[in-house]
Amino acid sequence: MARLVVWLAVGLGLAGCTLWGDAGVTAGQVRADLAAHLGEVRAAQAAALALWDRVIFGETVSCAETISVPAELVLSPQQRTAHPNAETISAALSEATRAIRDSADLWAIECADPRPLVSLDMARAGRMAALAATDPLDRAATLLSAWPAG
Repeated sequence: MARLVVWLAVGLGLAGCTLWGDAGVTAGQVRADLAAHLGEVRAAQAAALALWDRVIFGETVSCAETISVPAELVLSPQQRTAHPNAETISAALSEATRAIRDSADLWAIECADPRPLVSLDMARAGRMAALAATDPLDRAATLLSAWPAG
């Protein structure tokens, strides 16, 4: 019986460490998650720019094509506290994601309009919205490259 009590105490102690700490997240893992998200947001920007460029150059683009916007990456409070540079990178990625969402919203507005053609002004506005993601993406990439890959 005493042995069972000792094992229960050890088990509860280990469970407590797992429940109340950020035991499984390392700086390297947070960095890898941010780098993967950077790649997703860059790919979404490239897709948005390609769609608007096709429209601008006179190609007929079906409204069945959409601009996919990645979900925003949300850091846990433990990740923010343990890795302050992660918050700055995440904020830049969120800013870029919002710009791409603006571009996607313009495409959705155009597709909801019964006009047969997208106006050149709207196509340029959609492209400019997607381009607005460039600076925050570059900022995030620079910060990630300065973060040691350990």
